Formats: sequence, structure tokens, C-alpha cells
Amino acid sequence: MSTTEQLLSPTYMQGSEPAIFTRIYQPGCNLAVWQRSLPAEVEGYVQQLLQAGSRVSVRELLSPEAVAETLIKQLPDFPGRAALAGDVQQVAEMFACLFELKRVGLRLASLQTAMCPRFHVDKLPCRLVSTYSGPGTHWFNARQREQLLEHGGEELAQWQQLTVGEVALMKGDGWEGEEGRGLWHRSPPVPTGYRRLFLSMDFGE
Repeated sequence: MSTTEQLLSPTYMQGSEPAIFTRIYQPGCNLAVWQRSLPAEVEGYVQQLLQAGSRVSVRELLSPEAVAETLIKQLPDFPGRAALAGDVQQVAEMFACLFELKRVGLRLASLQTAMCPRFHVDKLPCRLVSTYSGPGTHWFNARQREQLLEHGGEELAQWQQLTVGEVALMKGDGWEGEEGRGLWHRSPPVPTGYRRLFLSMDFGE
């Protein structure tokens, strides 16, 4: 393990390099987080989107190589648009390479409310999530997961949270051989008057 990686618990890992994503294949690891800051040009574009009140809603099934071109056609034309599109494509290429996918199910959306406000586990092998602006995804660590189960699924008052720019792979209950051990998580509340720019990717085939 490099000095830039930190074992959060027996099941959650984070690191400062995208190579951390490979740890999702480690038995028992159901969350791998690439800790990063957004490039200045990307951050600037996102702020312009929010200040203009622009609504973003992109849902596409794409080859990773087609992501940037598709986004440029659908996103508002502010300085930095190509930078954001290129950043999303880079993430898509990493995701597709890791899981040997020809296509990814991409969603990029500006949100004013929580999509999934209650803690849950996805019925999928794995999902990628990232937040370009606004509050990040909430999730439970191993101790909190045990407390949740002990309380019969009752909502807890404490959780972990991803930060802006971080990219996370969340293992779901559909991961072969680790059924029932997916990551408990939820969409965060969005403060009134704000928008959250959220990215997710699923297996496209």
C-alpha cells in the first residue's frame, strides 16, 4: 500500500491516485474513493452553470470515447465546457477500462432535491458517483452499517460524506460472490436555492 492510500476499515479505501479504483476487486471492499480536487477550468464552468440557473439533464448509453463530444452538444456554452466534458470522459474511460465495458450508462444532472433520500443499497454490481458542485453522497462505514442492522434499518444520525471532486466506486448487492455486502448510501439533501451537479455511471452492458 502506498503512503497516499489509507485503509478506512476492512471494507472502505481511499487514495490520491485513480489506481485506488482497482481495490474495488478486493474481497470485502465495497467503496473505493479517488480523492481529488477539480481542475480550475472545470470548477469555473460549473460555477457559471449554477449562477446562470442552467438546468443539466443528460442520460446516455455511450462508448467512453463518445462522452466528451456528446456532452459538448448538450451542455450550455460557457467557457470551460470542453474541460468539463473532457473530465467526464476521462472518468468514463477509467470506469470502462476497469470493468472491460464497451459502453457506460452515464447520467449528469443538476439537482435541487435528493434523488434517493433514504439509505439503501443498489441492486447492481457497481456504480460510480461524483459531485461537481453541492453536497456529496452520504454513506455508512463498517461500524455505522452494523449499527443500522442492529436497529432494524432505522435511520442513523451519523454518516460519512464524499466531497466535491471525489470519484467513488460503490459496490452493490449485485456483485457476484458478495451479495448482501453492498454499500449503504443515500443522496444528500440540497439546501434551498442551491443546485447539485451530480455524475453517475453504471455498466452499459
